Amino acid sequence: MLNMNTIIKRCLWITLLISTCSAVAVAQRNPEVRDKKVQAYRVAVFTEVLNLTPSEAEGFWPLFNDYLDKREEIQAQLKPTTQLDGMNDNEVEDYVKKHFELRQRELDLEKDLGQRLRKVLPLRKIAKIPVAEREFREALVKKLQENRQRRLEKQGRN
Repeated sequence: MLNMNTIIKRCLWITLLISTCSAVAVAQRNPEVRDKKVQAYRVAVFTEVLNLTPSEAEGFWPLFNDYLDKREEIQAQLKPTTQLDGMNDNEVEDYVKKHFELRQRELDLEKDLGQRLRKVLPLRKIAKIPVAEREFREALVKKLQENRQRRLEKQGRN
C-alpha cells in the first residue's frame, strides 16, 4: 500500500514529466532552449526510474553531468574528419585504432562514474542507470516522432 508521501511524490514527478515533454515540443526551434528542455526531460526520467531522493539527486547530477560532458567530448573525436572511402589504407588503420582507443576511454569513463557514484547512490540505483538511459532515449525519440507527425499534419491542413 502506498503512503500519502509516495503518492504525492509520484504525482509531482508525473506532472514534471508531462510538462517537460510539452516544453520539449515547443523548444524545437531554439537549440539552447531545446537543450535545456531535453536536460529537464532527462532529469525527470532518471529521477523517476532511479527513484532518486532529493539528497541523492544533489550528489548524482553533478557527477552524471560531468560524465556526460566528457563522454560528449570523446564521441566528438570518434567522428572521422574525412570520408572513410577517401582515406588510404594507413589512414583507415589509424582511424580504426583511434576508434577502439576512444571506445575504451568511454568504457573507462563509465567505470569511473560507477565508482564515484558509489559515494552518493546505493548500488541498485547505479545498476539502473542503463535502464534510465534507454528509457530516456526511447521516450525522447517517441516524443520527437510525435512532434514531427503533428508538424506534418499541420502542414497538410494548411
